[in-house]
Amino acid sequence: MRLRVAIVVAVGGALLIGLGPLLGLVAPSAPAAFPAWPLLLVLALLAPAASLVFARLGRLGAAAALLVGPAVLAPGRLVLDLQFAVDAGLASRPELLRTESLDTFAPSIGVWLLMAGHVAVIVAGILAVQGVERGDEGAGSHRQGLLALVLCASVLAAVGVLMAPFGSNDPYLLPDPALDGPLAVLIGSVLLAIGAPSAAGFVAGSTDPDFARGGLLGVAAALAGVAVPPLVSAAVLDDIQFAWGPVLGLVAAVALAVLAVPAGRAESAEPEELRLPALTRLITLSAVFALVAGVLAVLAAALPQVEMPSGLRDPSPYPARMLWPAGILLVALGIGLLVPRAALRLRPMLTVVWALIPFAAAGVLDAVFTAVQAADAHAGIGAWAAGIAVLFAALAATTAAIAGAVERDDVDLTEIAMHRLVLFPSLVALLLGAGAFSVPVVTAPDYTAPGVFNAFGTTSWGLVIALVTVVGAAVVAPMCRPARAAALLCGAALVVAVRVLEFPLTAERLPDSTPGLGLWFGAACVVVLLGTALAAARSPRTA
Repeated sequence: MRLRVAIVVAVGGALLIGLGPLLGLVAPSAPAAFPAWPLLLVLALLAPAASLVFARLGRLGAAAALLVGPAVLAPGRLVLDLQFAVDAGLASRPELLRTESLDTFAPSIGVWLLMAGHVAVIVAGILAVQGVERGDEGAGSHRQGLLALVLCASVLAAVGVLMAPFGSNDPYLLPDPALDGPLAVLIGSVLLAIGAPSAAGFVAGSTDPDFARGGLLGVAAALAGVAVPPLVSAAVLDDIQFAWGPVLGLVAAVALAVLAVPAGRAESAEPEELRLPALTRLITLSAVFALVAGVLAVLAAALPQVEMPSGLRDPSPYPARMLWPAGILLVALGIGLLVPRAALRLRPMLTVVWALIPFAAAGVLDAVFTAVQAADAHAGIGAWAAGIAVLFAALAATTAAIAGAVERDDVDLTEIAMHRLVLFPSLVALLLGAGAFSVPVVTAPDYTAPGVFNAFGTTSWGLVIALVTVVGAAVVAPMCRPARAAALLCGAALVVAVRVLEFPLTAERLPDSTPGLGLWFGAACVVVLLGTALAAARSPRTA
């Protein structure tokens, strides 16, 4: 009975989402760029309609799970729609609204109906999960190889929702990547980026094949609701061009829908003990991803990053120099992971060293974005290679982390405890690493370096990712086995070392440049991390 109520509530939410724009989103009234409400209604009804079909067939687990994905992504979509109440002119949603003036718009009834629809979708998902018994949860899917593919596809979707939804020549439709957009767009996009892999992993981790199949279909339907409208806008509007973000989202949605087929096949009449793909295959896959990311980073450094108008200076060559050490280290690590004797010891390093790619690429992309916006320049092939390298680096780290989970399943960890000899210097390295990435390594008169706490921009996101990765390695290492702890700490040392290299590689562009305090923090951090790694490797604990 509760599942029936959930389906009714989900259908009601879909009707509100699809028909809300018909009543107007803002006052004074402004229409959508094209009649998109039938498309929005169909997309919103995909999951509840499929849920109703499965319920009629008696597949209650699949029917309930179909409502989970839309419910998990609904908070992000709700916050995105909140931008219409904050400042509709910055929403950049042509399927819902196209303004033709700089007037101030007040939210109208349609905005509140949209938000009510998202709330109804959340309630429907909660009711559906509570209304169906779906068995005990394991640590993962009955096929962990499938789970790995699901996570990779959902990470692709997470990257897509953070990118610009389309390109535009319309002065009233100026889309930005999530990181450069308004606060509501940033928060909503981040919630979507977190929700997609969370929902996909949750449903794919069920021991009930029906729940896994329905859940993946539900996540795919929810992603389609996010990715398809920008693509249709680009197809029907002259001033709108396709962008990679929605393309990645649609590819992820299709991949999850395809993976729903094997997810619904039980391996036997009774749930089996979790079977994971061979550890060597996972490590090989992570090595391939690392090699691709490294090669792309090197190509990005060697190829033109931006095409500047005649007479204007290209701002990207100096930031692009950081891609050389990042790419070379990823290539070297990928090759090392293909060597059987070294693979297990190097695998933890990849979960840290991958951060060098977004760290280096962020500076390049920042220069490219600035040139495109300020000088009417065009992004070159090097910029695209840098952005794609970030994606493959993230895939490499994700696969390496899954391989670590597989490896730990075969190890008795009951005797592993906090290693005090590693704990204290790791905390010291944590503080020094925080200083290395929070304080500039290059200073010059009249120059403000992008930072974590000041002058925050696209470059700052690379600093944040590298800082979080180094801090995570320092926190986790004291609880790891000696060889794995040493690998983590060595990986963190490499990340900090590349941060230190920023001074000799890029300082030449600034007159009268001098080493900043971050350089000395970084150098000290590298020494402490390497010393701690040596102490961890010599630990008497079981390796």
